[in-house]
Amino acid sequence: MKALIKLYIFLSFGIIGLISCNKYLTNNPKDTIVSDKYYGTDAELNAALGGVYSYLAQDGTFSRNLILELEMGNDEGQFNNRTNKSGVPSLYDCQSTTFIYSDCWATLYAGINAANLLVSNIDASGASDNVKRLTKGEATFLRGFYYFLLVTRYGAVPLKLTPTTKVDNFNCKRSPEIDVYNQILSDLKTAQGLVNDISTNVTPSHINKTAIAGIIARVYLKMAGHPLNLGLPMFDSARVYAESVINSGLHQLNPSYKQIFINHSQDLYDAPYNESMWEVEFYGNNSPSGTMPPGSRFPCQLAMRYVGADQNPQVVYGYGSYTPTGILYDIYKKYPSDTIRRDWNIPPYSFAKISGGDSTAILPVVLPVTNPLFKAATSTWDRDCGKWKREYEKYLPKNKDWSPTNFPVIRYADVLLMAAEAENEMGNSDKATKYINQVRARALAEEIPTTNQASFRQIIRDERARELCFEGLRKFDLIRWGIFNKAINDCKSSIANSASSASLKARYLVAYNNVTLRDTLLPIPSSEIAVNSLMTQNAGW
Repeated sequence: MKALIKLYIFLSFGIIGLISCNKYLTNNPKDTIVSDKYYGTDAELNAALGGVYSYLAQDGTFSRNLILELEMGNDEGQFNNRTNKSGVPSLYDCQSTTFIYSDCWATLYAGINAANLLVSNIDASGASDNVKRLTKGEATFLRGFYYFLLVTRYGAVPLKLTPTTKVDNFNCKRSPEIDVYNQILSDLKTAQGLVNDISTNVTPSHINKTAIAGIIARVYLKMAGHPLNLGLPMFDSARVYAESVINSGLHQLNPSYKQIFINHSQDLYDAPYNESMWEVEFYGNNSPSGTMPPGSRFPCQLAMRYVGADQNPQVVYGYGSYTPTGILYDIYKKYPSDTIRRDWNIPPYSFAKISGGDSTAILPVVLPVTNPLFKAATSTWDRDCGKWKREYEKYLPKNKDWSPTNFPVIRYADVLLMAAEAENEMGNSDKATKYINQVRARALAEEIPTTNQASFRQIIRDERARELCFEGLRKFDLIRWGIFNKAINDCKSSIANSASSASLKARYLVAYNNVTLRDTLLPIPSSEIAVNSLMTQNAGW
């Protein structure tokens, strides 16, 4: 059933992609970018909405870059620079000309423009009132969410709320960050009153009321911290929205931590728990290249290192391009009972012996795996990520670069931890402790005792790493807490003291030694500055 739903969604993506193609413009003026004549029926409106969603599933966003290149290089995970590469954003050695920066920027603004075009034409559509309501709600949410992804990564950005339909109206100055955040909140709150709840949607592929409430809580937590530093009023608002999700009764923690991520890989939704509140949908193996629906790329890069013949259903393939840090291992080690999450996310084994020490040669792994090689307890800087394990994928044949694995944008566990953080900042230590211990109980980890506010801050920061590692949130968290550069310095000390070999130290120190104060923001892409005369660059770039 899920495959059929995905197929419908991504066929819709293909329709909107065709609508935007040049061949549909042959009879229009050459300076017109898009047409507004494709929203007459329910089907056309749904297809257009699918097009707005499609920008979530591209390399510039959640298929790859927001999870890997633009996220890693923190105290949770780093680029596994086995071949002495350069020009990788997570190595912090790039400039504003680097394609990945412009790819993310362009993808998000394309999504915003698609949302603007759709929202501006919904009222004139001949579609049914119910479809118009849902479409307006979801498209309005996506516009706000795309702006949230932009402002948290690039800082002040141009705020456009009407579609760009002419090639000569691209000049737009950067709006103050607070204005962008206020628009985000306006869009999200408007959308929440229009969309369905998850019990009506049935699946987490479309945004729903409680998922929006969770994202609003995330926005308020960001506004409370760096760079706006608006403090207690924002924490209070985050608390209200996070607890509205908790009190809805629509979401629970899946009793099995690992099953959440197995479900993502096996095209299963998280029923009846609905812990995975909103997911980016992926499907298939992208074979032949460019077909729809697309697969995702992040699982192949994050997967434990194992190789085999491409398209062989009995052999799995993982690049191990990004690996966990020793810091993350040490965060788990603070609580000896917290082994379920640690050993799932940072497996204590590899699949085959790497020949020649640190060379890239590795033996193929044939399923089922019966002979993993276990790591020494002291081996903390040379492990693999294991949150999404490719051996659980059921779509055949497997492809070394593409996976059917979905990406969870927000989970109920995150909402509980956001509520805990906000309650702690509001001085409500008992409620904060209750929420964090719900998350820890699922992991069979010992309870956290009630403590003072300052001590709990560190506890919640560690707990978010233990629970949410590799879900694209760690750098966001470190920056909003104002401790990103401190965390980088801690990584350098840990590598120097704990990495098991000189080659490992050299491999990982190069990235962290490159970090400067500028790296709490990405650069405005040089391609944007070239075409937008009102655009300015971020400090240090």
